Amino acid sequence: MSPSWSRADGLAVGLVALAVLAGVALWPRLPAEVAIHFSASGAPDNYVPKAVGVAGLPAVMLATVIVMRAAMGADPPSDPQTGPVVVLATTAFLGVVHVLVLAWNAGYAVPLDGLLPGSLVFAALLVGYTLWRERYAPG
Repeated sequence: MSPSWSRADGLAVGLVALAVLAGVALWPRLPAEVAIHFSASGAPDNYVPKAVGVAGLPAVMLATVIVMRAAMGADPPSDPQTGPVVVLATTAFLGVVHVLVLAWNAGYAVPLDGLLPGSLVFAALLVGYTLWRERYAPG
């Protein structure tokens, strides 16, 4: 059975909605084909139609919330605070990536060269938090 809906779930779905709104707001400034992947040098190397670029990552964000909630329902974490934090942090991270990539495509000066190191730091911190909560948190 899936855990009950939490405030973190509502916030995560709200972040999905904000990602959609960002795409709608930037729609007029976006080219017909938007870059969605960049090489290590920062050059775009994969493009999709504008509609896919705007809707794709929010759809992945929503699917991520649903899958993570189902997984936690099937195998709940030992610390009940861990799951909501991981769901919310992951959704927020994906939302930030979505907005940065759309802004870059819309012509804003977005330095994407820090995205990979930032992603690695985020992942390390989230894994560290999860391991600490599951091993050392009271409860």
